[in-house]
Amino acid sequence: MSVEYYSDGVEIMMATLYLTEQYTLVKIEGEALRVQPSGGKPGQVVRVPINKVEQVLVLGEVTLTTPALHALLERRIPVHYLTARGRSCGSLVADWGKNSGVRLAQYALCRDVAQSFAVARQCIAGKLLNMRTLLLRYARARDDGEALVEAAAQIRRCLRELARMESPTETGDRMHGLGPLLGLEGSASAAYYGIFGQLLKGDWAFPGRVKRPPTDPVNALLSFGYTVLTNQVVSLVHAVGLDPGLGVLHQPGFGKPALALDLVEGFRAIIVDSVVITLINTGQIGLGDFVDELGASRLKDEARRTFLEKLEARMSEQVQHPLFGYKVSYRRCIELQVRLLAKHAQGEIAGYAPFTVR
Repeated sequence: MSVEYYSDGVEIMMATLYLTEQYTLVKIEGEALRVQPSGGKPGQVVRVPINKVEQVLVLGEVTLTTPALHALLERRIPVHYLTARGRSCGSLVADWGKNSGVRLAQYALCRDVAQSFAVARQCIAGKLLNMRTLLLRYARARDDGEALVEAAAQIRRCLRELARMESPTETGDRMHGLGPLLGLEGSASAAYYGIFGQLLKGDWAFPGRVKRPPTDPVNALLSFGYTVLTNQVVSLVHAVGLDPGLGVLHQPGFGKPALALDLVEGFRAIIVDSVVITLINTGQIGLGDFVDELGASRLKDEARRTFLEKLEARMSEQVQHPLFGYKVSYRRCIELQVRLLAKHAQGEIAGYAPFTVR
């Protein structure tokens, strides 16, 4: 993986510029971003060539000047804002682009109950298949894998029910007719996260999936990873020309990237969960790398840097695409899923197939 360190809190990982040093000031200076830490001496100022940046991820109290933002937007480089604790605040992106037809097709698909349900079902199927694959991989590598196999079997039963599920006839309830679909997803996720702690070595307690806020180190890693991954999907959705705010599974809401949340479902286990398990089991992140703040667990700065580096390495890892048959990075796989959805919405392909691994 290509990682360029400019200073503490400023590094580029595979064309993603991470700004993590609090109270940093970022200006445009010629064809570079001038990054100056708060109270820093002139020698601490670094310059990042803007042609090396494809997106910017800002964590916490970092200021980008208006000219710097203009320079990024002119080059269609998105800026994603997160709190210092890793909660997404939103994204600043360039204009929608010229292809309004693809968005009209997306809106039409979302209004078609049968079509939108079929895509939503495929999003859930991809999520469940990849969760099951991850559990079986670890079960094969250990002698006491019976519980993992049983959890995988429970997910398989949910997949069978999912395949038999038909489009809803009534969509006027608060779940918009997706209650049974989300119920199956919930059952499979309960089986998966109920056994997730057994994948971890050492004294890591995992009480199950806890969000908003994550109250333990494992959930802190998962939540932070999911947030970073979702923001990257938002960038790819915009690049293709779709509207990230209108999905088929997650309902639209003010500032909510519903389509990105739909598409990220199938990649959570094979990207973020895989990284979390590896970092914990290899000792690259330990229990001492977290702090508790107001009942929430948060990564310390150095451990957060390690996590981001490994997450980017996973995104750049090559894998054989199940549909096209050639090797591409996971990042490219996500982009291909966005493009497949766009083609399906425009009627160029008959259906939407999820991305799955073996």
